[in-house]
Order: sequence, then C-alpha cells, then structure tokens
Amino acid sequence: MSAALTLRGVGLTYATRRGEIDALSGVDLQVGDGEFVALLGPSGCGKSTVLKLAAGLMSATTGEVLLADKPVNGPGRQAGVVFQKPNLLPWKTVLENVLLPARTLRLPAAPAKARALEMLELVGLAQFAADYPYELSGGMQQRVGIARMLLHDPHLLLMDEPFAALDALSREALTLELQRIWSAQRKSVLFITHSIQEAVFLADRVLVMSPGPGRIIEALPIPLARPRTPETLADADFLALCQHLRRYFSHA
Repeated sequence: MSAALTLRGVGLTYATRRGEIDALSGVDLQVGDGEFVALLGPSGCGKSTVLKLAAGLMSATTGEVLLADKPVNGPGRQAGVVFQKPNLLPWKTVLENVLLPARTLRLPAAPAKARALEMLELVGLAQFAADYPYELSGGMQQRVGIARMLLHDPHLLLMDEPFAALDALSREALTLELQRIWSAQRKSVLFITHSIQEAVFLADRVLVMSPGPGRIIEALPIPLARPRTPETLADADFLALCQHLRRYFSHA
C-alpha cells in the first residue's frame, strides 16, 4: 500500500519556562492511499500535534514527516485541514468562504468557483451558497469548512475533532455525512477524535496514543462492512471493537 502520510520516529519537545517538555516520543504511523485512519487518545497526548506536524504547521524535533514520500517543510497543497471550529468569515457568503483558499493558492478564478459549487453540492449545501454563516446551523457551518478543505482537491484530509462542538444528534448526522463524502471522494484521511464510537464507525484502522509524551501503542484494523449505518452502532462486532479500545481509557 502506498502511503499518503508517514511519520517515522517523530518526537517533539517544547521549550517552556519550566524547562523542556516532551509532547511526542518515537511516533510511527502511516496513512495509506485512500485509507481512513482515526487517531484516538486521551487529552494532552499529542493528537493535535501530530496533525499540525502533518499539515506542516509545526516541525518535528526528531524523526521525519512525509507526504507521499516527500518531506514536509511547511504548509502545502497536498493536505487539507479542518479544525474543531470552521472559522468562517461572518461578512462573506458561504460560497465566498469556500473560495478563501483560492487566492492563497493562486487558483484560476472560474475553475475555482466551479469547484466550490461542486463541493457545496457534495456536502449538501448548494442552495445555501449565497447565505451567510450566521444563517446556518453549527453542523452546516462545519460542512462549509469541509467543502473549503476540499476546494483545492488535496490528497490527504487532516481533521482535528471536527464534530466536537456539536450536539449529539448533529454529531451523529455529520458522522454519516462524512462517511458519504469520503466514499464519494476516497481521499486519505487522518481523523483526530476523543470518541471511541466515532473512531470505530468511520475508520479502516484506529491508532491509539499513549498519555504524553504521546506514542502509538496499538493499530487496530476495523473490518466492519461499508457503508456503515446507524444499525452498525448496535452490531456485536462494532460493540466488541469499542470494548477492546475502551480498556485503554478505563481507570480503576
């Protein structure tokens, strides 16, 4: 399997007023071409740090970070990022928000607009292109963020707990929506989450991180058939996989 993302022996040390803090230590992970990988771990273990390294927003202290076998030396066009909040500009329409990366990436205007409209269609928001963010629900705003991430057709999608701020029903609906979008696009995905159920439902593999300094302590294949449905949540195999992962986060 070719690799969209590879981390080899990655460590990251922060300098603070109280001395150096090791955030990551010896992280090895890989996201295959077209693979959906969920990264699961406790708060403070370095999950978001891994994503920032993959996005080129930070540099590792040790080891190497590769996108499609090429070193990451800063933000680039191969990766698209969605954070916990969509960070939409309130004075711009939905379409204008989706088009925000076009200027930075110097995309031709007409093809970029056509692509933006296509992505809004993909996420089910084509009819809201002329609306403003305040007119949308939280879940709809996050879908605008996903459309914006897809604008430049990145090879790798990096998603940092994109549904964490949503209520339970919206979160479940967006999880199903993301599965549909991924099935249509077949991008490589690294998906950061605190939710065991969300990780098992979405992923081909779940990587478990230790408490800080973070490292990968298990890579669990998820052999559940796709597409997964709300009924999957009650499936015996699904529940067994969740229970297996839960042992890492159960404290006596």
